[in-house]
Amino acid sequence: MAHNKRKSENSNGFEREFSNFFHSLCYLALLSIICFVIFVVLALFRISSFAFDTYDSVNEIPYNEVGLILGTSSLTSDGERNPFFVNRIQAASLLYRKGKIDYVLVSGDNRHASYNEPRQMMKALVKAGIPQERIVADFAGFSTIDSIVRASKVFMLRNVTIISQEFQNERALFIAQREGMNAIGFNARDPSSKWAHYIVYVREVFARLKCILDVYFLNTQPTFLGDPIPIGTSPMPKEPSNTPKNATSRPKQPGLSAYALTHGISELTVTSKEQTDSAPFLRQQQEAHKHLEQVIARDSREP
Repeated sequence: MAHNKRKSENSNGFEREFSNFFHSLCYLALLSIICFVIFVVLALFRISSFAFDTYDSVNEIPYNEVGLILGTSSLTSDGERNPFFVNRIQAASLLYRKGKIDYVLVSGDNRHASYNEPRQMMKALVKAGIPQERIVADFAGFSTIDSIVRASKVFMLRNVTIISQEFQNERALFIAQREGMNAIGFNARDPSSKWAHYIVYVREVFARLKCILDVYFLNTQPTFLGDPIPIGTSPMPKEPSNTPKNATSRPKQPGLSAYALTHGISELTVTSKEQTDSAPFLRQQQEAHKHLEQVIARDSREP
């Protein structure tokens, strides 16, 4: 009877400890979720704050040598002209005509042979009046983060004007800041009817959540990088060198013995260190040096 009672007490004690542990674990999990949600909300506000670095007026936006157009399809799913595409092309051509940019980098998806956003943008820009030699194509801009990071690491842009609709410009500028770029955004017009393209704005919410994970947690890198490609006056990266910036000591002049070795003079007598205290050795050294000086003087007089 007493044995069963002790067994029941031990069982109840274990259940209480397990219940306390489970409740503590749930509390920590709930606290972690709340902290994560707060962090995500603050990060979303951080992305939205880059609206202050975008411009709607071509007269107010500062000059940058290169404008970067973020890619999108020229056609919608039903085969109509994509207003996002058309408005970005118009925005880029306006910046070029007003002297706000000198080059245009078109970055988009070319994942399949039948789908080529950069080529579509290049054709549209040439048709809009921008010379073809002022257009550079990035065929590996599969996503916004690919386009921005490649603009920094492949095309070596530090100062750039990003051209897209405002919602994407905010996200692109958020990524550009991580890359240490001095970027601004020029807002292309939104479609006249946002409700007709509501799916794009819904998708942007998930794109921003993914962007937060890519930047803060996953450190996502582009699918492809490559050799540096300069645009305009963008400098090529410096070649690594082992040469010290400052000389660590004065250049050493070769001694007489070094001169004798390099000129194949064999008249010098090699003497061991044990002989350094003897007078004959000193006289021999003086005669050898005198002979070597005569040889050097003779060589200098010869044409």
